Amino acid sequence: MAVPVSYPAVWDDQEFYPLHEEDDVPEIPPHEATNRYLRGAIAARFPTWFVTGDVCVYWEPGNRVDYRAPDVLVVKEPLFEEVYRVYQTWKQPRVTFVAEIGSKSTFREDEGPKVEIYRGLIRAEEYLYADPPHSVLRLWRLDPAGEVEVLPGANRRVRSEALGLEFGLDEAGDLRAYTLEGEVLLTHAETEAARQAAETARQAAEARAADLERQLAALQARLGELDKR
Repeated sequence: MAVPVSYPAVWDDQEFYPLHEEDDVPEIPPHEATNRYLRGAIAARFPTWFVTGDVCVYWEPGNRVDYRAPDVLVVKEPLFEEVYRVYQTWKQPRVTFVAEIGSKSTFREDEGPKVEIYRGLIRAEEYLYADPPHSVLRLWRLDPAGEVEVLPGANRRVRSEALGLEFGLDEAGDLRAYTLEGEVLLTHAETEAARQAAETARQAAEARAADLERQLAALQARLGELDKR
């Protein structure tokens, strides 16, 4: 018979775990732009999911030293308590998806994909590692048979079963998320910008059509005057 594990109350307190200020080192613009895009696109696609990044993920109660702060963190299930900057895997739902984007800053060397941590300790369902400037894109999935690296498809994208999406590099070399039908995902900001552009184009087309109607009416009136002569 399984015996429930009891932890000291302080171990479950988020304030017991440090936020690790070294993770607040400013990101280089391309890296931060990729982070914002991924978070925004996934959040726009799945508005009820918990989508964030740079929170300190702890996997061992009482261990205030070992942690990871992924660029993107996705959890499908509702959280048991609000998360600020600390995610405790033993008291929150299982992590669905994490992503790290290459070298985080010019001040800190990239450590490369930490598969053994995200897959073995945090136990995320999937882990994406991307380094767009070097055309690196790798995805690992944890299934009943163990850890599996997902190979790119014919379209050179890797498919996430956990999210029902694909990830790939576009013609400009930027990391993008796609639906399984091949449609690129947009963030809320990109969707709004596209809507505004479409609205501007519609208004311009309507103004042009109205102007053509006025010109046609004037021409018809002129022809009518000529017919009377």
